[in-house]
Amino acid sequence: MNAMTNFLKPEIQNSNRFCEIHKERMILVAGRDFCKTCAIKAVEKAQSEHMVSVNTSVREKHFAGALLPVRHAESGFKNYNVTHEGQRDAKAACHAYAKDFNNPEIKQKRNLIMYGRTGTGKTHLACAVARNVLDQRSYVRYVTSEDMANEIANAWTKADDSEASAVWRFTDYDLLIIDEYGLHDQHESRLQLVHKVLYSRYDAKKPTVLSSNWTKEQLKDNLGDRLWSRFQHDGLTIVECNWADARAGEG
Repeated sequence: MNAMTNFLKPEIQNSNRFCEIHKERMILVAGRDFCKTCAIKAVEKAQSEHMVSVNTSVREKHFAGALLPVRHAESGFKNYNVTHEGQRDAKAACHAYAKDFNNPEIKQKRNLIMYGRTGTGKTHLACAVARNVLDQRSYVRYVTSEDMANEIANAWTKADDSEASAVWRFTDYDLLIIDEYGLHDQHESRLQLVHKVLYSRYDAKKPTVLSSNWTKEQLKDNLGDRLWSRFQHDGLTIVECNWADARAGEG
């Protein structure tokens, strides 16, 4: 028994050697010399590296939950290409929106609508907003209007899901980004499902970013007076993106 105790709790003695780094007497444990300061720093370094690894893993999972498009996984304000005044103003408006969203003193967050031609960088800016908000640990979800409507419509086919549950999932995010509104979802029943989410988020006082290739007038007409009014109630930033299609190399 004593032998086992001695093995588990080895005797610690002062060594005759000194640590070359810290110039302090080392200790002798189980026949080996150790510097107490070196040992403490090694433990602290290991703990620090572990925390960095954990935080990196948590951050990666947090960002992954937003389901940003792979193409825009690194889209931010710094790499948004500005070549004219319209892009500069759009970037400034979206950057201000993200900054205000992250400001804890602003209790009610406003909505954001971006509209204009395809290929003008609306999705890039929307994902830049998302990444800034995600950096502050808020929960964000990116989804196209078509995919969201399909998910809600298909919920009733699953035994453990329902339309109401699907609508609530999209309502629960701190920020919801709905892209390509009106592009592949113009069937009336599909857009009605999208509108249910918008109404639900309004009731929950949750902000929404809406992006569309439609004109402002088309959006107002499609959303209707009641929903358009609700979009403006808690504040609304409108960004017009009507310049050449950068993907097509126009202009």
